Amino acid sequence: MKILRAILTASVIATLTACQSTPQVANEEATHKEVLPKWENAAYRYTPVAQADSLFVLSPQQQQEFLSYYYSPEKQDVSPNFRLSAYLEKLVEHFSYVGETFTASEALDNKSGNCLSLAILTTALARLVGLDVYYQQVHTPPLYRRVNGVLTTTTHVRSHVLGPKLDEEGRINLYRSKVIIDYFPTASNDVGDYLTENAFISMYYQNMAARAMANDNANLAYSFLSEAMNIDPTNYNTINTLAVLYRMGNHLDKARSLYEYALEYDHKSIHTLNNFAVLLTIVNDQEMLEKIDGLYLKVDDSNPYRWYDIGNQALSKGEHQRAEVFFRRTIKEGPYLSEGYLGLAKVFYLNGDLDQAANNMEKALSLSFPSDNRGLYAAKLEALQRSRK
Repeated sequence: MKILRAILTASVIATLTACQSTPQVANEEATHKEVLPKWENAAYRYTPVAQADSLFVLSPQQQQEFLSYYYSPEKQDVSPNFRLSAYLEKLVEHFSYVGETFTASEALDNKSGNCLSLAILTTALARLVGLDVYYQQVHTPPLYRRVNGVLTTTTHVRSHVLGPKLDEEGRINLYRSKVIIDYFPTASNDVGDYLTENAFISMYYQNMAARAMANDNANLAYSFLSEAMNIDPTNYNTINTLAVLYRMGNHLDKARSLYEYALEYDHKSIHTLNNFAVLLTIVNDQEMLEKIDGLYLKVDDSNPYRWYDIGNQALSKGEHQRAEVFFRRTIKEGPYLSEGYLGLAKVFYLNGDLDQAANNMEKALSLSFPSDNRGLYAAKLEALQRSRK
């Protein structure tokens, strides 16, 4: 696997103190309105895992190294949040970006970690000196890429570290400087939603649960997901992962109750609907399958491959018009990918519109990667062009 060097940049933005609390309040209000799902399952054995506060604990030596830098006399004319940024900038020069999710202390010991690990480390340092942090999702084109059946995304988390609440005279700062810690900064980044602290922390447990599931350790996966649910019980990513765990363990009623909760309170995505459809197929509930089938286009999902997959499913059922809708949504979400145009080419070919089929096949070829089997794309285009003559 290619190891990427983590990059850190910072920028100053004058911002009101309320900018941090707004998304958190909205989430708390939504939580109180919902009847939380009964997600516990006695079939699994809970194994103690790292508690949320421990993710941000640094060893005495790690603390001392940072504090010596932070409080050094020659740096006292630098704003506190920029001092923290400068320390991280120096630190990540020797960091390797890998797919592992680490606690703050582990990230320092290993001198590596994914973007979530480094955001956890940023938070640990900020907490040590009393600085406020909030979080934001960022998407870097191409957002999604699938090679040999493996889907990769370039969505990551960046941290916003605010300046002190009080000025040197102890007065409240109405405007506070903000330093943005972003490990993959590019001009083409697509800035996403802000995350509450609970949603941010739950991402650690989701990642650890996914690893445990991949290693067939259901009890450990359940333990990590239990922590995630206790921290953020309405996070649909956690709910979906928990439901998949239950389905894999043949606890179908438990899995179904979680999917029904997600639909009732609008915590749904294409991923959730697809997983629910798998379960409904297992239990042969055709009526519910038809019901969720009508929900797809009401979902806001930016993953083009999910739209492409359900487009192919519709095409395999002979539902050409419906497949065209999904392939056009594929193009909307991933205009840089060949697959959406390939799907449209198939629809138009089956409908007998060879001109439109060839036009879309030509576009698919122009956007294809070597791993997309360009030779096959070119052969299909040549066959279409011959058919038009």
